[in-house]
This record gives sequence, structure tokens and C-alpha cells, in this order.
Amino acid sequence: MLYAAILSKFQCLIKTQALVVVLFFLTIPIVSATPNDTKQSRVLFVISKQAAVYSDLTKLVQRNLHGQAETVYQFVTDVERNFASRNLNFKPDLIVTVGAIASETVMKSKPAQPVLSVLITDSAFNLLTKKYYGSNAQAYAARVSAIFLDQPFQRSIKLAKLILPEAKIAGVMTGPSSKQRQYDLSQSLTDASLVPNIVNIGLEDNPVHILGPIIKSSDVFIPVPDNRLVNIATAKWILQLSYRYKVPVIAYSKTYLEAGALAAIYSSVENIAQQTAEFIDSRSNGDNGGSHAAAYFSIRFNSSVATNLNIDLENEQFYRAALEAD
Repeated sequence: MLYAAILSKFQCLIKTQALVVVLFFLTIPIVSATPNDTKQSRVLFVISKQAAVYSDLTKLVQRNLHGQAETVYQFVTDVERNFASRNLNFKPDLIVTVGAIASETVMKSKPAQPVLSVLITDSAFNLLTKKYYGSNAQAYAARVSAIFLDQPFQRSIKLAKLILPEAKIAGVMTGPSSKQRQYDLSQSLTDASLVPNIVNIGLEDNPVHILGPIIKSSDVFIPVPDNRLVNIATAKWILQLSYRYKVPVIAYSKTYLEAGALAAIYSSVENIAQQTAEFIDSRSNGDNGGSHAAAYFSIRFNSSVATNLNIDLENEQFYRAALEAD
């Protein structure tokens, strides 16, 4: 009897302790197996219009960011005319504008969120920041950033020197938006042991009369991207004059190359998408904005033009390796 009584009391004690343990664990918050330090980020892409180049870029950026362990991304893409309502409803952490039209629409509204402008030239971005923020510095303070479509001019110079090591005079064309860069362009050519032969073309100028003497007296010609109207108006004359005077053109786009330039160094959609994804993944909300030169590049050559100019080209990898060495 005594043994049975002791055993009964012991079982009651165990039950009481078990109940206390259960109640203790019920008061502790349940910890998910998913890491609780994973960030959430909403990215709104504002595109200038429904076109393949804009949609392709946004898809590539999203693909590059897919599966990032540190951040869970949500993406929405819309055209610039729907920006105001989409921004209000989606409440993004970052706005990425794709193209100059989208950039202007967003800058005009001066959103509270940080903004990244891509597929935009240096000159176009500077005009917009001056118009809507007063200066680049004030735009940066408002957390506006850009990844420029333009390749650094030094890369075009180096490619020209690799293809034409005997070249001594480099012709360069600027327009209304890039005119202010003439001193820097001239200095870059001088640093590369090339004599600058720079001409500026205005919207009212006759390109043939101005470009002819410059191209004729140059060993290589390097047009600089500018106002779209200037680019279109001058490209055909530059290529015709270069053919007439046997002066190779180092262009800034694949289209320019296919129309008759000897070589082109440019930012492809894949190049810009890679840099955009890297920017988004590494950004910090507290950072000021800033402008970023194109980090990656594509190069192509026109073999027919090379044959016509009696220029022997190395393979593409030779030039890429030399350019990437910098």
C-alpha cells in the first residue's frame, strides 16, 4: 500500500512538471524555419513604351536577381503614363526608369523613393536633372541614380588605337548636348597620343559642309552620341564621307556598325541588365544617388568595311582582352 501511494504521488508530480514545460513553450514565439533576416524589396520598372528593348531589359534584370538568398524581390512593370497610379498602389522601394521618356516622367514627379535611370545617355540624364532638380548634385541628394548607356570615350579611343596603331589624328563629332564635353574629349585624345580634330554640329547646320574637311584630314573618326535628331541627321553623311576618304569610323552602336562603320563598341541590353541587377542587389536605402559609367561592353566589327579599307583585323577576343585589361 505504501509503495502504491508513493508511486501515485510521483506520477502526479511528473504530470504537473510536464504541464509546466508545455505552458512554458507555448509562451515562446514560434520561430519559422525560414531565415528571419531575409529582406523584402519591391521594384517598379517604368518603361518609356511597349517595345522589345524595354521589356527584354526588365526581364533580364529580374532573371539576374532571381534566387538571391538575401532578398526576396517583387517586380511590377508598367508604361510611363501609368506611373502615378502604379506608384501609389504598388508602393515600391525602388523605381527603375527604362529610357529617357520614362526618366522624365518620374523625375517630374520627384518621388520619395530612390530612382535608377537606365537606357539613358549621359547628356540626356544631365539635361533632366538640371531641369527638374537644378543640378546633378541635388538629384543625387534626392537619391536619383543613373547607369549610362554611353561607353566611356576612353574605350573607343583604345579600340581605335588597337585597330589602327599608326593613327595620329582622330576626328570627333559632338552635338548640342555633348558640346560641353569638348575639352575632356580633347584631353583624352591627347593623353592617348592622338591629335584632336573636333567638330560641333548644331541642329541647323549642314553636316556635309562641316564634316567633310574634318573627316578628310583625320586618320580615324569617332562620333559621340548626342541629341537623337543630330545622331540621325549626321550618321549617313559620316559614313558616306568615311567611305569617300577611306577613313574608318569607330561607332557607338550596332546599328551604326551595320550601316557601314568599321567597328562599334556599345552597351547591349544584356550589358545594361547585368549592371542594373548588380546595382539593385548591392544598394542601400540610405545611400545618395550617383551616376555610373557603363561597366560592361560589346564589340563588333564589319568585315566588309575592313576589306574595303585594307585593314587586317584580329579576332574579337584579342580586342576584348586588351580592353578588359584596363
